[in-house]
Amino acid sequence: MSEILPPDSPKKTLVDQLDAPPLDPVVLGVANSHLEGQTPQEIADEFNIPVDIVSQMLDKKEVKSYIDNVFLSQGFMSRYKRIDLINKVVYSKLEEAMETGVFTKKDLLEWIKLLNDMEKEVRPKEKGGPAVAIQINNYEKLMKDLMEQ
Repeated sequence: MSEILPPDSPKKTLVDQLDAPPLDPVVLGVANSHLEGQTPQEIADEFNIPVDIVSQMLDKKEVKSYIDNVFLSQGFMSRYKRIDLINKVVYSKLEEAMETGVFTKKDLLEWIKLLNDMEKEVRPKEKGGPAVAIQINNYEKLMKDLMEQ
């Protein structure tokens, strides 16, 4: 386990070891207020600091990175939440197809293709190896096999 060292220590601190840029609590508060939708003037009033200082804080590289990371990990901007939603839709469509015996190839295939495309985004790129593709003419057999299980 890493030890937490005092800032005057010649060794690296835990923050240095983790390679995380330190954000001052006030700067973090300003960034969070901005994420909540407050204007720079409202933030300046809340923290009792000049508006130009708020703007400078929001222009810092670390703050922009923090705001981007929080924004991209919330709601449907999160790729994991989108993949989870698509999985639920695909399961729902398969369940509906099994119950009714009626399904549209195109609709389900589009959802599976979207899920496949998102999976490719998440996975690291691999070099080499054979590519495997599912032919559309095999789709009906695949659906029948899935429904028989």
